[in-house]
Amino acid sequence: MYEAGSEQINCNGAVIELPSLLVVKTAPKMPSDANIDWLLHIYFTRREFERCRRLIERELNRHLNAEYLYFVKGLIDREDGNNIEALRNLQKAVELNSKNIETYKEIGRTLYSMGRFGQALSVFREAEQQSPRKDHEIYHYLGELLYRAAATQPQLEVARQQQAEARGYFELAVQTGKKLESYVRLGELYRKDKDYQKAIDVLEACLHLTPENAEVLTEISVLYLKINETQKAYDRLAEVVNIERKCTPKGLLALGAILQSRNDVDGALGKYSQIADAEPEIAELWNNIGLCFFKKQKFIVAVSSLRKSVWISPLNYNALYNLSLIYIASEQYASAFHTLAAAINLRKDNAECYMLLGLCLRKLDDTENAFVAFERSCSLAQGQQGQQGQQGQQGGMRHPLVFLNFALFCYETGRLALATEHYNRFMVHAQDLLLPTEYKFQATKLKSLLRISSHSHGILADDQTAAQKEAEEEEELPLEVNAVVSQN
Repeated sequence: MYEAGSEQINCNGAVIELPSLLVVKTAPKMPSDANIDWLLHIYFTRREFERCRRLIERELNRHLNAEYLYFVKGLIDREDGNNIEALRNLQKAVELNSKNIETYKEIGRTLYSMGRFGQALSVFREAEQQSPRKDHEIYHYLGELLYRAAATQPQLEVARQQQAEARGYFELAVQTGKKLESYVRLGELYRKDKDYQKAIDVLEACLHLTPENAEVLTEISVLYLKINETQKAYDRLAEVVNIERKCTPKGLLALGAILQSRNDVDGALGKYSQIADAEPEIAELWNNIGLCFFKKQKFIVAVSSLRKSVWISPLNYNALYNLSLIYIASEQYASAFHTLAAAINLRKDNAECYMLLGLCLRKLDDTENAFVAFERSCSLAQGQQGQQGQQGQQGGMRHPLVFLNFALFCYETGRLALATEHYNRFMVHAQDLLLPTEYKFQATKLKSLLRISSHSHGILADDQTAAQKEAEEEEELPLEVNAVVSQN
């Protein structure tokens, strides 16, 4: 008979001992010279840092190769924000094995997080020299550090060299690895160099890594706007809407610019109002709002919007340029003069600014300085065209209206030889360009006026009216050019 809790059983008068069901095995002891790097790696990937610390402290003195222990200890210290101690431990790992590239990379990352960019650049350059293979992480950090150095470099030539070197490293990073940040930074550099097509190609390749990345899609749409591919830009923005159901302010700004380019002013203003509710402190937003109201001939609201854009970003050239155009259209020539002076201080090589300055001075009856401004605008326009011709660029920027305005001014002031000369230059620069009919009409009328020398005083009043009409019509062309989504 068996009794509960008893270890014996009585069977036919005989007592039988029951075998124990508990199997006890002693835990095997790990040899003192065993490699426990695998266990430390498991604890670290699980972010069990306390276990890592205890294991490192226990094994540090008796471990045959303490390199990995110091390496992991340095990473843990960096995670805890103790960068100085992290550098000490990583340096000890380098002393034990100076050929481990991963240790150099972690030292460079630590210095980068500490803001010691010069030392980080030296470490990554040393890692590049010692690396037996092409490492995309080393190339990425070298490009990032050189890009930062170029941004703070006071010497322009050195900054350009560093930026070109940074672009080369980012290209290597893209070729040897699949790091999203490398693609984005390379596209940013191409955009800064105004090589928009290459920037688009890089970001389109980036979409193979992250097909539904809304930020990359939005940036591609903005770049398509830069090269006037509005339909492709709209298609990319439609993908963003399908992914996120709503656009970011940058996407809405691009979408509004597309509608604005299609003369859908009310639709563009609707998009801009959504941005203004969320992030009102965007200079480009108020610049485009001002252009929309200018299109609707609401000059007061347009001036207010553009003045707010200038207030948010005083160095925004496009906002200053467009504000001066609206001042000219509303016959506020003194205000236009001051705004153009600020714009010229930002871009001293812009021919159109000097042309508008000449128009303002002509309206303010300062013909002497107006002549100087027109002359300066024509010399800049010729210089830019000559540089593009030497570089072999086709379809470069041309400024035919600069020469037409100067020719009209010269005719008004009795400089018939100069008027004829600049009229001929206008015809050369306007060749193969689709100019509005009003400009062609003014040019044809000027041509007929220049043929009449005996009755010049009688016809001058008519041509003044023609010149004024031409100046008013000329204001619209640059507005379309300068309706921007964001600053370069």
